[in-house]
Amino acid sequence: MIDQIAIHPIKIFLFGSGASEIASLGELKGKHDKIQVVAGKFTLAQELNLISHLDLMVSMDSANAHMAAIYGIPVITLWGATHPFAGFMPFSQRPENAITANREEFPNLPTSIYGNKIVPGYENAMRSIPVVQVVDRINQILK
Repeated sequence: MIDQIAIHPIKIFLFGSGASEIASLGELKGKHDKIQVVAGKFTLAQELNLISHLDLMVSMDSANAHMAAIYGIPVITLWGATHPFAGFMPFSQRPENAITANREEFPNLPTSIYGNKIVPGYENAMRSIPVVQVVDRINQILK
């Protein structure tokens, strides 16, 4: 997906925390000059300052999504085990920005309100979200 959105004249910032996640983000960045891993490099205040200047945030339903929404930043949220109808969609975001896992392939979604229950057979629900759907929404917002 990063290759498909790196065509825009933008910088991509990768947020996260924890040593293993930071390492994964470094691998995801690869050799892309437009991508900067900010995970673990800034204080919360500095991250919030950066978030407040974004054109768009792509996130799971996480604190970053909600913080970006507070600043009025468009947020595309990706939903695996959870669902935006459970009441946790970021404030004042468009419904088409909430992209959910495939309910036909995973009919028992949501399996958890908080995303903290692992249901056998549903480990890859998030992977059922088509990359093209996310890229298309990004392109619509950034055009």
